[in-house]
Amino acid sequence: MTREMHQRRPQAVGIPRSGLVVVAIVATIHALRVSIKVIVSQPFTSWSAYFLEALAYSGFIGCLILLAVIQAVRRVPRHGTRQYVVVFAAVMIAAAAAELANLVLQPWFHGPDESPSLTLSEFALDFVPEWASYAVLGMLIAAGWLYARAEAAHSEVLKQVTLDSARLDQQTAEARLQMLEAQIEPHFLFNTLAHVKRLYEVDRIDGARMLQNLKAYLAVALPQMREADSTLAREIAHVTAYLNIQQIRMGRRLAFGIDLPPALRDARMPPLMLLTLVENAIKHGLGPAKRGGRIDLAASIVEGRLRVQVADTGQGFVKSKGAGTGLANIRARLRAQFGNAASLSLKLNASEGVIAVIEIPYRDVALATNVA
Repeated sequence: MTREMHQRRPQAVGIPRSGLVVVAIVATIHALRVSIKVIVSQPFTSWSAYFLEALAYSGFIGCLILLAVIQAVRRVPRHGTRQYVVVFAAVMIAAAAAELANLVLQPWFHGPDESPSLTLSEFALDFVPEWASYAVLGMLIAAGWLYARAEAAHSEVLKQVTLDSARLDQQTAEARLQMLEAQIEPHFLFNTLAHVKRLYEVDRIDGARMLQNLKAYLAVALPQMREADSTLAREIAHVTAYLNIQQIRMGRRLAFGIDLPPALRDARMPPLMLLTLVENAIKHGLGPAKRGGRIDLAASIVEGRLRVQVADTGQGFVKSKGAGTGLANIRARLRAQFGNAASLSLKLNASEGVIAVIEIPYRDVALATNVA
């Protein structure tokens, strides 16, 4: 009960920074307006004193009116006709209260007035014009503050929408990755098992070797199914097992080499990206070529970024069905995970074929884990 009472306690009324800025601007304009006639008939020192007095008084009245407006908005927080009516009423009441206070306290500040007491009609003639002037001042302040408040709220909403959109993109990329990992290329697995069966019928040694490579492939793939990150050594092991399987299937038509510096074994590497590039190289580069070809993987650090390239000597850039899906997936995942700090590029090999290059910010996973 105590906690609920504490939560329901009304908030203290204060003037936000945007409100003070609005009051200062409107009060300055009002003080210039009422003192402009003095500057042409009085010395500058007299005008400046009159201007500062008008500025201070207008600012004080403006702050009082803005406090009333803030209180009214807090009582009717929802935008609409009702809120505008309440704000208008708050401005009129606060302006009337300010002018009444001025008329009552003016003799106390400036000394008693020796003129005869004002009648009710004379008092009204003095009160109404000043009340209207402060009401206009208050309306300008209320409109300016409400506009600044709406703009700030709009900016916060846009910022939150941007954050939610980025988070949704990240979650979408992770879901797509988990789907790909869960599938583990069923077509590839079924073909491999069919090759194992056929090899056992004609060459038991090659059949056993392919089965062993398939086991190594699954040993790397299965443990990282639910992981959103991996290391370069693990991804290279995944690719090596895949290439060993394909080498048995393709025979002399496939050769490969891997250059992985020991210092980069624990470098951060998103899963399945290298495997996708190698699969593309075989499916769209080496596979269609009668002579086959060679695939070389190399990793290095360039200007603080990890660069991994997959070079093949296949048939080069040839448009084929489904050739760009895996690359588009890699680019989308890189953009979701690293923004503009990562990239995937393709270029022609010096001899023949294609070189695919992935660059990401370098981070040593083992070192980061030990520091944490």
